[in-house]
Amino acid sequence: MDEGRVTETMPSDPRLVAAEAVAVSPLMLAGKIAGWVGLAALIVGLFWTGITKAMGTGPKVLLIMGVVGLACWLATNVTAVVAQVRARGVQAVLNSVLFTTFVIGIIVMANYIAGRHHMFRADWSEAKLHSLSEGSLDIVRRLDKDVTITAFLSADYPGADQTRTLLGEYQIHGKRISLNVYDPTLAITKVEEFKPTSKGSIFVECGERKEEIQVATEEKISSAILAVTTGEKTKAYFLTGHGEQSLEGYGERGLKWLKTYLENEQYAVESLSLMTQKEPEVPGDCAVLAIIGAKQALLEKEMTAVAQYVEQGGNVFIAVASPPAPDFADLLGPYGVRPLTGLVMDPASGLGGNPQVPLVVPQAYGHDIVKKLSGVALPTTIAFEVQTAEPPMPGPGAPPPPPSVAAAILESSGYSWLETSTSGPVAKDADEKTGPLAMAVAIDLSLADQQPPPYPGAPPMPEDSDVRKGRLVVVGDYDFIRDDLYERGLQENIFLATASFSWLARNDKLVTIPPREPMDRTIVLGTAQKNLAVVISAVLIPLMVLAAGMIVWWRRR
Repeated sequence: MDEGRVTETMPSDPRLVAAEAVAVSPLMLAGKIAGWVGLAALIVGLFWTGITKAMGTGPKVLLIMGVVGLACWLATNVTAVVAQVRARGVQAVLNSVLFTTFVIGIIVMANYIAGRHHMFRADWSEAKLHSLSEGSLDIVRRLDKDVTITAFLSADYPGADQTRTLLGEYQIHGKRISLNVYDPTLAITKVEEFKPTSKGSIFVECGERKEEIQVATEEKISSAILAVTTGEKTKAYFLTGHGEQSLEGYGERGLKWLKTYLENEQYAVESLSLMTQKEPEVPGDCAVLAIIGAKQALLEKEMTAVAQYVEQGGNVFIAVASPPAPDFADLLGPYGVRPLTGLVMDPASGLGGNPQVPLVVPQAYGHDIVKKLSGVALPTTIAFEVQTAEPPMPGPGAPPPPPSVAAAILESSGYSWLETSTSGPVAKDADEKTGPLAMAVAIDLSLADQQPPPYPGAPPMPEDSDVRKGRLVVVGDYDFIRDDLYERGLQENIFLATASFSWLARNDKLVTIPPREPMDRTIVLGTAQKNLAVVISAVLIPLMVLAAGMIVWWRRR
């Protein structure tokens, strides 16, 4: 080393210096204890607020205690905190935390923008619980009038968040729908104006019309929108006096659920007795005449009145009771539909394996009535023979056959047969008619006026008259819409009836909105399965973890 040269020491990088040990004083120890207590109070207060969704006195006290405790810890341990922050490892952790926070902030902002402008919306739940049904979407997208929805939802109202979300879906998809949500405890002026009858009242307005909903469901909201925008109700009469199902009955004899769904779709539902009239006549305002489960034959004058109603453009829905009940052959025969003797047996597609209850899954490209149905069960149903028009003589350039007014909308499988025996075991005999068998038929008399095109590929000829022709829907069973079967889970059956009414009334705005519930995923275990689950979770898994720990300890030792 040269004389006179002064050795200079470079200052060390503070990031490379380990944090020096700091003596712990009683004040610092008390600060640490206060910090831990404050952190616990802060966590409990946040969880309390998140669960109750309300900032009450308890959560406020806990959050204040948490902030004060953490502040005491920071004030009494500032030297140790600074020393720890200066360490290289802590700074690396802080950099990672800041970068992670930055990325999360970008994701949250993108999600906020997408949610505010309704971008990239998708409902991935199996039952589509968080989106509107196709029926509701059709209603809100076809609105030609402005509709205002005003909701009064208090903070303590059960289901307030779900109701806001549901109403928000209507506002998102309906460009002519405006939504206002008020807290009835704060919006005193609005409460005096609307006078809500409950904490969760919802008002749907269009012009001078107003409907109030007390329990918010998609079906009721869509029904209210239809009520205020359409104004007039569609009249449906149910024939009585022949042992038919009752609109006011319950269980096996009731049609309460069918009536409820029809009224929600803005039908005015009433009973009709023709046999008490001196000169029977179907009312002129009748859009659909329903004959469901008649046990006795109609009088001759009644049948004449029904036939005249159809010929004058009326619409009839018939659900036939089991033999020996009347099958309405006289009414259906002129339109190429003949009821067959016997009951349909379908072992290949029976509900729960019961061949007497055919389960039909309508095809996606079927009739308008059934194209949106997922499955219909028809207990003790008869079958129909549907006659088709004779095709013209084959040859080059021959026109296609004329359209048939009747078409089967529900058929059994090819393994079914028509059981004609009333005694003995249920088995297929050689002389019994085999499937597929038509169990429901739709008749559109306007098709009889359509002329076939003059040559293949030509557009259909226009109708000569604007007079509306009648329509009929006949189902070989009436049990499918009983209240007790609906309550047992056969809800899709009701939608077959309501869809038929909509087709008959020629009003595509009358739609059925099926109730949607979460899928039941409950697993029922037997005793042996329960014992096995307990042994695996409480014995085997802990022993495996303990063995793995012992192996690691032994190898490191």
